[in-house]
Amino acid sequence: MASASTRGNQDKDPHLPPPSKQSLLFCPKSKLHIHRAEISKIMRECQEESFWKRALPFSLVSMLVTQGLVYQGYLAANPRFGSLPKVAGTACLPARNAK
Repeated sequence: MASASTRGNQDKDPHLPPPSKQSLLFCPKSKLHIHRAEISKIMRECQEESFWKRALPFSLVSMLVTQGLVYQGYLAANPRFGSLPKVAGTACLPARNAK
């Protein structure tokens, strides 16, 4: 009897294929309708969290390491701009890659 009620529920849902066309790997929960607004909200939250928890700390650490290397003499400073181009360049790379 349980299988009869399951088939009845699947027939009512327009998003689910008929039981005869379902494969063994079919998961009805993956076919649920999700609103685009909800997906965009989740994506925005993920991007914001990625910035604060990955991109910003990695950028700050890379800037400090680069400044330390220039100060110690392992990297040569630019005669006109000093260490600014190297520090700015290393700040942009982790921020871009963490997204």
